[in-house]
Amino acid sequence: MKILAYDNFKPGVTLDDLKPYLRDEVSNVWRLWKAGIVRENHARADIGGVIVVFELDSVEEARNYTDDFPLSKAGLLEWHFLAFDPAPLPLEYLFDPTVDIAKPWDRTAA
Repeated sequence: MKILAYDNFKPGVTLDDLKPYLRDEVSNVWRLWKAGIVRENHARADIGGVIVVFELDSVEEARNYTDDFPLSKAGLLEWHFLAFDPAPLPLEYLFDPTVDIAKPWDRTAA
């Protein structure tokens, strides 16, 4: 299953607090990416932090990895997890055939 993990800095944490750990943090995630454990890694656009997508059997397993991250060990982060599987069927089969699927696909510019 895929597990989306996102972090938040604990209250009062600044960029200066993070800097001593960043090289080891990035190296750790890269090692897990090369091993196929981390599938995606993104910087958050809304606030400081990251989103890591794991390919694992459980949230507990993902938590074990995030607990081992240098920034986590230093007590600077809080982690949150969402687990998800692929939809069992193509979504199109779940819709009524009379549902409007005509072009234009994007109707937000109207």
